[in-house]
Amino acid sequence: MKWQKKSQVIMITALGIFVLSLILSIVGLSRTVKNINQEQASHTPEAILASAGVDDGTDVSLPVTYFDQRSDACINMYDQKTRSAADARQFEWTSCNYNNKQLEQGIVDYKLGEDYLPVAVGGELIPNRGLDNMKRWFTNVKDKSKEYAGSLKLVYRDKETTEFSFVNNDFYPLDTVNFSDGDKVNSDGHNHLFTMNFAIPFVVAASGEETLEITADDDTFVFVGDELVLDMGGIHDAIKGELMINEQGEVHAAVNNEEKAYSGTQVSGDSIVRIFHADRNSDESVFRIRLKGMNLNVMPTQLANGDDGVQVAYDPENPSFVKPLGESSTFRPDGTKGYVVMATVLGMTIVLASLFAAMLAHSLIRQKRR
Repeated sequence: MKWQKKSQVIMITALGIFVLSLILSIVGLSRTVKNINQEQASHTPEAILASAGVDDGTDVSLPVTYFDQRSDACINMYDQKTRSAADARQFEWTSCNYNNKQLEQGIVDYKLGEDYLPVAVGGELIPNRGLDNMKRWFTNVKDKSKEYAGSLKLVYRDKETTEFSFVNNDFYPLDTVNFSDGDKVNSDGHNHLFTMNFAIPFVVAASGEETLEITADDDTFVFVGDELVLDMGGIHDAIKGELMINEQGEVHAAVNNEEKAYSGTQVSGDSIVRIFHADRNSDESVFRIRLKGMNLNVMPTQLANGDDGVQVAYDPENPSFVKPLGESSTFRPDGTKGYVVMATVLGMTIVLASLFAAMLAHSLIRQKRR
């Protein structure tokens, strides 16, 4: 009967090791999942913003480049002999009487140029007809435009939706500059003729809740990466453009409350929104932007222009820069990690159990032979 007792001991030992291994497997998996959840929670947009000192009502500085523009002469835009794209009246006063105030799409190319600026491809309406030169819009051109560094203050308002917004229905950021004083652009107290461009880096979550809304009068072009997704060109009253990123990473967009349609642009990972805006008419200046559910990259820092605090992580000196400067505000946990741990421990358990089962069988066979 000794062989029976030995077999029982071996069986109980094997069973004990199996149970112990199973407990260790469950505990290991639980701790792994817990660690993943904790790390994921620390990398949510809210946690990242909080670590950078951003709370409800906090201003987040967004580096912006402005260009003051001098008004063009009131030439006859219908006389092809007296005009060319180089001297076309792009920045005008209402008194010029060639003012088509309506949306005009197709003024710029679908892709940004090598300098990461819009490329003019023409237009049909006055004063955009034949427009093929936008150099002065976003670069310094002698006697035409002059660059000024500045910032927008996006206000963080809603933790639930991670919403940032800027609203100004009397948007005149260059009222204090004097480049265009000779044109009397401040005759009504405001400098109406200017352009601006800025970029917003973010990490695509493809949650289906990432949206951007922008409302502005006169030309506004929104690119995701280097592809045009919102075309709000022309001299016009304030209109709204909207874009959203669905769960497949497809960018859907609409202008003037149309139904959102797939723009043909698809994004993933680190991406960037580039916005170009021009105020070319003397009637009004409205600029509003709202970002919702987008994982912006922020960093506590001192801006080049002297603003302290939190800024969107973007290097305006390097427009080709896409990967965010700061830590990504999106954490993508490796969901397989926990399963790998579990599979490894369970695998070891099965191997040990099989080993002891084989030893048990071998022992039984030897005992019977005796």
